Amino acid sequence: MKGLMELYSKEEIDNLFSETRLINLLMDKYHLIPKKRIMTKNQILVEEGLDNERVFYIKQGIVAFTRNESIFNFEQEGHFIGLETFLFNDIQPYTIVAMEKMEVLLFVKEEILDILMGLQEGWLYLYLLNKAEQQRIQKNCIHLHLKGNDRSRKMLADLAKNFGKVEGEAIVLPKCFSKKIVISYLGLSFNTGKSLIEKLQRENFLLRPEKEKLFRVNKEFC
Repeated sequence: MKGLMELYSKEEIDNLFSETRLINLLMDKYHLIPKKRIMTKNQILVEEGLDNERVFYIKQGIVAFTRNESIFNFEQEGHFIGLETFLFNDIQPYTIVAMEKMEVLLFVKEEILDILMGLQEGWLYLYLLNKAEQQRIQKNCIHLHLKGNDRSRKMLADLAKNFGKVEGEAIVLPKCFSKKIVISYLGLSFNTGKSLIEKLQRENFLLRPEKEKLFRVNKEFC
């Protein structure tokens, strides 16, 4: 793999091996025909501990990753689910649930792997997807080592950067990030999380909600 990586510059890797290019490769060049699915809010895509032979490509919407009913990650449109760390393991290591109504493309994992295994570049795609998953896990571990408010501030700032939209002085999270969802992600009890949110609002890290826009992170802190 190291020798293969040396054939490409970092810029070429970023340009040539994105998940957008992968979905185009699978559908346009190799003519895989996925099934289109509309997922409803709270619908489970794959369930922890069960066999999983499917791969999803998120066309629109956001999913939450949970383990033992605790949320530890999110993913949004433009990304694959099912080609990451547990590539050769059909047992699903976590539950993935739709946070809102969403559209996905459903592939058979074996069909994708058959194509990628036959391509020199295919191994690079898989390597980069695995690397991205490892980086997410490492980030979660770093969060766990932070203390008190610093941990929650960092996690909320990361959510804002990855999923939010700038509106004036705030970066606003989509409305599917409810108070219950965010508090679960922070690893707090509901009452503790509610008190923390109020404290962060007093400190101006979180700006006051506006209608359905519950989480408005002050962009000065991001």
